[in-house]
Amino acid sequence: MVDQITMPPRAGYSAVLTNDFMVILRDHGEIVSVREDADSVLEHLSCTIPGGLKRQRVYVEEVPGGDGFYELKHQHGNLDGVEQCSSHQADHLKQLVSTGAEGGHG
Repeated sequence: MVDQITMPPRAGYSAVLTNDFMVILRDHGEIVSVREDADSVLEHLSCTIPGGLKRQRVYVEEVPGGDGFYELKHQHGNLDGVEQCSSHQADHLKQLVSTGAEGGHG
């Protein structure tokens, strides 16, 4: 039996916060954005986060240190859509990012 190898996504990102409720990613703003490569990013997260990507909400910081965030809506790692966060959500996520430790995936 051959193990399936998941190719890393083309988008450059890092996980800033990962817990049972959410994952916050920082888009590195390289040639391909997380938004453009969302399917591959979710697949990669599903394979690299301990326990897999289940019900965690996945938020992405568009520009490091910026105010813009969006959510990758998914069902167990399968992309359903991309939705811009409200300014209230973005403020809360920005606080979490500023207090979170720089993390490891991507």
